[in-house]
Amino acid sequence: MTPALTHPLDEQLAALLQRLGGTADVAGLRALVKYVSERTRNGVIAAPLAGLPGVDPAALQADVVGEPGDYKPIIVNATHAWLYRYWQYEERLATQVRQRLTQGEGVAGIPALWIISGGPGTGKTTTVTRLMADLLAQGVRSERILLAAPTGKAAMRMLESIRDTRERLQLPVEIAEQLPTQARTLHRLLGYIPNRVGFRHHAQHPLPADVVIVDEASMIDISLMTHLFEAVSPSARLILLGDKDQLASVETGSIFRDLCEAPALQAHRQVLQRSYRFSESDGVGQLAQAIRAADETRLLVVLAAEEFPSVSWDESGEGLQAQWLQDGWQAYVSAVQAGDVTAVFQAFNDLRILTPLRQGRLGVEGLNPWVDNVMQRLLPTHAGALRPWYVGRPVMVTQNDYRQELFNGDIGIALPDAQGVLRVWFPTEQAGEFRAVAPIRLPAHETAWAMTIHKSQGSEFTRVLLLLPDVEDSPLLGRELLYTAVTRAKQGIHVIASRATLQRALQQVMPPASCLQEKLTVV
Repeated sequence: MTPALTHPLDEQLAALLQRLGGTADVAGLRALVKYVSERTRNGVIAAPLAGLPGVDPAALQADVVGEPGDYKPIIVNATHAWLYRYWQYEERLATQVRQRLTQGEGVAGIPALWIISGGPGTGKTTTVTRLMADLLAQGVRSERILLAAPTGKAAMRMLESIRDTRERLQLPVEIAEQLPTQARTLHRLLGYIPNRVGFRHHAQHPLPADVVIVDEASMIDISLMTHLFEAVSPSARLILLGDKDQLASVETGSIFRDLCEAPALQAHRQVLQRSYRFSESDGVGQLAQAIRAADETRLLVVLAAEEFPSVSWDESGEGLQAQWLQDGWQAYVSAVQAGDVTAVFQAFNDLRILTPLRQGRLGVEGLNPWVDNVMQRLLPTHAGALRPWYVGRPVMVTQNDYRQELFNGDIGIALPDAQGVLRVWFPTEQAGEFRAVAPIRLPAHETAWAMTIHKSQGSEFTRVLLLLPDVEDSPLLGRELLYTAVTRAKQGIHVIASRATLQRALQQVMPPASCLQEKLTVV
């Protein structure tokens, strides 16, 4: 059933294009524009015309509607419709991918494009670390291998994983010492220019690299993915790591999944399925497998079975208790009291509350004030702290600030400095090092005890408290969202959801968001 299209942005765009449209079928034009606008806002690049019965775009003959190749606000073909900007991104990206498919193999037998997909613990980092070691052994210089991820926290996790893997693999010292020691956000890698859409690095000014490796690629939207492909020289190797079963980008497009499932890329992808993190007796791993396989019976068995103590389930949907927080963040409270910044950040990841919603009692805007009240009773007081600040308050940056070098998704924690002044501490790119920022200098931010499942991408927590409110027909609640939430947990998860909500989530799968696969069939 087509949802009601009443968002102000959709209405305003429809009104604007109606004035410019030059068509007798005003109702048909407005319906088309609102539909394409609404689908794009919800992450769809190419809106299927099957979702808009009764409207024939080909019969509109409007000045603002064109065919592929036209410079018109709305582009339509026989099956889909696009906003022009996203049609163009899709075309540019398809061109870039097709070009890489013709490059053949390069150093160490790696093609110009290599895609590695796998869930947590399936060996993505091990695979890419060995790959880098092979490249270094064959003469590729370390400074010509660039590492990146969509967010700062994902970039730091990438480096930590590579460091851990390097020790475990016991690589030759001369190779291990050459492995890259820096990972940047994609915006920083490409050269973000304030107030502009483009970047410093592009097709005419490519990145100075022979190999570019990008982690958490499922988080990359169509715009950023297009700019990334164009900034990597066709002769260089682009390696994308991610999990095709995870949620897609918060912005527009599920590009990594589309690339993973494109038949034309079969020889350019590697899917890792065996988990080395979760054993057969591990509830979190069993839960993730059941979700990925859409096995409802197995899902409910794992949630309810006593043989999986790392998984618990409150079917009533009303089991949110303060004791959960006190137990889960006990080490955090102790670390804050001791003033050990490193221990504070480690302990903060002992527990995280995840929800699909921003608003409402069980959304982050309702949950964070409730957690504040619980945790402030346990944390030390600070005479100089003004509301909403207090010692131990965790915050997440929600807006990029290149001057402060703080980026959307970065986590900071409020702690006194050596002089007793309350500062917000952030990890740096150097392992074990932190920097302090005055609260008044922070860009837009919010308390981060609870976070949306979308925002949790690229993170891992010891335990997860997952809240799935009973919202009828929510487009947010789907299998990808449920899988993403569960796979954030390393050791345990407590799920608060009704049986009906879990069943709906398991059955709802996001359809393809683009026509990229079709455009890659002819190379």
